[in-house]
Amino acid sequence: MDNNLNFIKDYLERHLDNPPENLTPESKLDEIGIDSMALLELIFELEDKYDIRQSADIPTPTTVGQLLELMEKYKPSEVNE
Repeated sequence: MDNNLNFIKDYLERHLDNPPENLTPESKLDEIGIDSMALLELIFELEDKYDIRQSADIPTPTTVGQLLELMEKYKPSEVNE
């Protein structure tokens, strides 16, 4: 899961003017600058990274922890840590 947290941190550093210094599973996505469009872009990057396609009916995460859970759930088992 640490790789996925680093993936999110890297995304924030590339896309936000002021990325948060401390990112925890409890961090709320909207409070760290991830709006609905940024979340879609992040999910698209995740799909590209793992060469997967997620269904349109996945629950919308509101925290970093929920996003990490989705990443763990949907990535291929051969890359699970």
